[in-house]
Amino acid sequence: MRILLINAEQDERLFATFKHEHILYDQQPESDTLDISENIYDVIVYNATKLDEKTVDAVRSLRENGDMTPLLVMAGHTTARARIRILNAGADNVLMRPCQSDEILAHVNALARRPRMQSEILTAGDLTLDRGRCVLSSNDGEVRLSGKELQLVEMFLREPGQVLPREMLHEKVWGAGRDATYNNIEVYLTLVRRKLRAVGSKAELISERGIGYYLQEAE
Repeated sequence: MRILLINAEQDERLFATFKHEHILYDQQPESDTLDISENIYDVIVYNATKLDEKTVDAVRSLRENGDMTPLLVMAGHTTARARIRILNAGADNVLMRPCQSDEILAHVNALARRPRMQSEILTAGDLTLDRGRCVLSSNDGEVRLSGKELQLVEMFLREPGQVLPREMLHEKVWGAGRDATYNNIEVYLTLVRRKLRAVGSKAELISERGIGYYLQEAE
């Protein structure tokens, strides 16, 4: 197993526990964004200074960039509301400090046992989507998709030609109750259209005014 420790530079007991269990680990300082190389780590352990907006944004950006590595966030005493926010942002578990190194190890092992999303290939017209790799390809090559781009493209490829209402896109991609405006959806659809052009696809995302959008396959 290989894990990434974020903001855990001084936790010698934790390092000793991982070494004893022959677990490989790398370290990274805490930052506003989490930039993780794809498929390198089995688990990420984020030792957050506190569960504030900075932490929420960092976790959310990780998921929106398409990284689905199991994520354990550790923090000092927090409110239930703060823990709910960090879980909704994309963390898989929240562990409150202080805690024993063996308890952290147990949580890491539990997350590592979870099955990772397997690659599933979806096709429609001249488009191919590899869900596991977050890659869209067509005639002129391939391009990586962010988390939300991946969700949108998957929905359109599963039902090509079918008009998908804006309300459905909102609920499936942003979640019920989340603040996603018409402009938010349009911005991401514009990004998807650019990536369709980047891979040389002749498919188009068509807007049905006042209703929603559909994927028109290449002829």
